Amino acid sequence: MIKLRYLHLLHRWLGIGLGLFVLLWFLSGLVMLFVGYPKLTQTERLSHLAPIKLQQVKLNAAQTWAATDNIGQPEKARLAMRLQRPAYYFLQNGQWWSAWADVNGSSKITEVLAKKTAAQYENNAKSTKTLLTAPESIDTKLIDHDQWSISSSLNGHRPLYRVALDDTQGSELYISSHTGEVVLDTHRSERTWNWLGSVIHWVYFTPLRMERELWRQVVLWLAFAGVILATLGLWLGIQRARFNRRYSGDRVTPYLGWARWHHIIGLSAGVFCITWLFSGWLSLTPFGWFSDRDLSATESEHWAGSKLTTQEMRLPVALTATNIKEIEWVKFANKAYILAKNDQQEWLIDIESAKQVPPFSSATLQLQAKQLQKNAAIVSADWLTNGDVYFHQDAQKTPKVLRVTFSDSLKTSYYINAQTTEILASQDSNSRVYRWLFNGLHRMDISPLGDNLLARRITIFVLSTGGILLTVAGIVLGWRRLCRKRK
Repeated sequence: MIKLRYLHLLHRWLGIGLGLFVLLWFLSGLVMLFVGYPKLTQTERLSHLAPIKLQQVKLNAAQTWAATDNIGQPEKARLAMRLQRPAYYFLQNGQWWSAWADVNGSSKITEVLAKKTAAQYENNAKSTKTLLTAPESIDTKLIDHDQWSISSSLNGHRPLYRVALDDTQGSELYISSHTGEVVLDTHRSERTWNWLGSVIHWVYFTPLRMERELWRQVVLWLAFAGVILATLGLWLGIQRARFNRRYSGDRVTPYLGWARWHHIIGLSAGVFCITWLFSGWLSLTPFGWFSDRDLSATESEHWAGSKLTTQEMRLPVALTATNIKEIEWVKFANKAYILAKNDQQEWLIDIESAKQVPPFSSATLQLQAKQLQKNAAIVSADWLTNGDVYFHQDAQKTPKVLRVTFSDSLKTSYYINAQTTEILASQDSNSRVYRWLFNGLHRMDISPLGDNLLARRITIFVLSTGGILLTVAGIVLGWRRLCRKRK
């Protein structure tokens, strides 16, 4: 009996300490159903670019790279238009560099250039040749980080020019000081809602988030304490409930008022609260447990066959396409290709013939895939038209996806875009467990809800409402307890 009392006390004081956090997690999670964290998608980025004017390209990638005085070879290289001029973009050692493709020399990114880029970006979106925003009227500030530019994916572009556009949406653009590219955009409503959504939900406050491991530990322990709180509450609630030999007044609970509601709602929504808090805790990979699977650098090298060099980054003489907004050089099975992109699609172009490369066959992709798992055999290779439970496929952009599964101890699978040879995703037994524990339990990405966004939102809303009511009742009880302590 004494031990049970201690558990009640632990549950009570954990609730007093964490109740507000859990309530905010539920409320902010509902906001996140409709407003995501600010980011610049590939489609958005390309939609703001002008088609490449190939006739203006006077230098090849090798000549341009040599002029940058960098040693070795770039890891990636792209070609696109900036301010009506073609420019190369090179990645080396995690840093991006830019140089013009029409003259020999690097492209120094100044505040004036950033303002012009921002104005052009806005005007390209409006499909007009007349500048709607005057560059000199744009407010610009050079920053390293702020609330919306914390992502490590932007590290290769820092510091960033944050440019505030004079438009009705309160738009702000973040422009790389290395390449002059727009790498992030935000809008006033997006920023406002995220203060109520992602920032609270992820405890994403800039000073804390800048210390990545400290932030991780803070959220990890808060979520773990939340799991203990919810688990204790459900267990104690079951202990106190009577479904057969009921309490006076035919009640299943001995409590009255707010305590009664807290008990009843806890019995109904307690399991969801536990699984939701537990899956959120798992997203921080405690003890190195389950997580998503990322393609390793070694796998990428084996897939390419060999490292891409600037000598291979050539433009076909006969290339005349007018709808290409960006060119990236890629390598597959020891051969270099041009990956042409616009905001609608991506396709490979043969450098020698300048012709579009048809989708690769299953046999060709499997032959190269064997290089990824040299000590295992391929057990299956299946064409997907609508993805599977571990991979969501955009059938319009990637109609031909080959899933190749190996016999290694982790049953590794690769999802390959047959049109571009890109490995879109990779899964193993570890990441598959994570998919069910996080995507399934936290995002309700389970059958039959997975492909029905409306049904998922309704389900999450209903379950979260239960969690909100449970937490509010607990906060009221905790507040009353504190008030009694003061007297």
